[in-house]
Amino acid sequence: MTIQDIRCCMHKFEEALYPGMELEISGESALLAVIFREENRLTLCLFAEDEDVTELQEERVKMEKKRRQGTLTLWEEKMMELNEGERNLLEVIRGIRINGKEYGFRSGSGGRMEEYNLEGRGIVYQLMFHGVSFGFLEKRPLSMVQYLLMELEGEYEKMPFSEEDLKTLEIITEPRHYHIPVNQSIKAAVGQQDGKMQKFYCEKLQREISYCINYIELADTLSEMKEKYNKLKAEQASEEGFSQEDYKLLMDYIQEICPPGMRNLQIEYECEEASLEFYTKKQLQEKVKIHTGATAFFLAGRSARKEGMHGKKMKACFIQYPVEADISEVELELLRAFVQE
Repeated sequence: MTIQDIRCCMHKFEEALYPGMELEISGESALLAVIFREENRLTLCLFAEDEDVTELQEERVKMEKKRRQGTLTLWEEKMMELNEGERNLLEVIRGIRINGKEYGFRSGSGGRMEEYNLEGRGIVYQLMFHGVSFGFLEKRPLSMVQYLLMELEGEYEKMPFSEEDLKTLEIITEPRHYHIPVNQSIKAAVGQQDGKMQKFYCEKLQREISYCINYIELADTLSEMKEKYNKLKAEQASEEGFSQEDYKLLMDYIQEICPPGMRNLQIEYECEEASLEFYTKKQLQEKVKIHTGATAFFLAGRSARKEGMHGKKMKACFIQYPVEADISEVELELLRAFVQE
């Protein structure tokens, strides 16, 4: 590291307001430390607490060792993803409102205040020079603090509001989503279900979420994808769709998740507050393979029914794992859910 490295990471405050305001954003404490103009760009700088990720990093290393040894199960991998994928404040905030006028965000960036993060630490030093108080973060270890830089839409030749105006400031957010564990075992016959409502508890929202499985369908994915491609080819639309090479890669992948004579499961359900992730019990017990290829295809479920048994919008979860074509009963796991605030 050189002095020039540090200088390159410092921001030029051509105009700045230093509110040092403590806010609550989507249930989390944050500090609006500075709003500054740099050339014609106007940027807000927020600070918030971050969790100690030491244990998470250690767990990640253990998981990677198990993956390379061929002993990591899909269940372990999916549960590990929950710890890594929670949305941060950067994804929740969409703008500010001052004196009734809204200012949207054009872009955002940020990170943890680790030692290698020259930009983040440089901003802290600049703010300390200007006497900004960090409030509830004053005694927090820097490695457990995150900073967010939110650039406002538009171009600014001067600061559009004053320090007095900031007393009216409101943070505009969008609904927050949480990726949570559920871990409910389900044993059911293939076909139409009894329509009974089920529940699971969402700790993040401190309430129960209701859902109902309507249908468990068998899909001949291999035949369906071949028919779809052949139809495109017949309509002479293949030049805008898959090339022959892409088609082969897709078919190789489809035959892995749905070999000839096998089927895939599609779970159709009603749940207004969440999107649900179902897997087969056998699938979760299998060891995770290390894929060397870079090509991946995403296949999503889509219900032909618009409305479910309880009059709610139908959703579908497509399970990318082969089952026997004559299967009559399935053992499933409702493993995870995306829940909206």
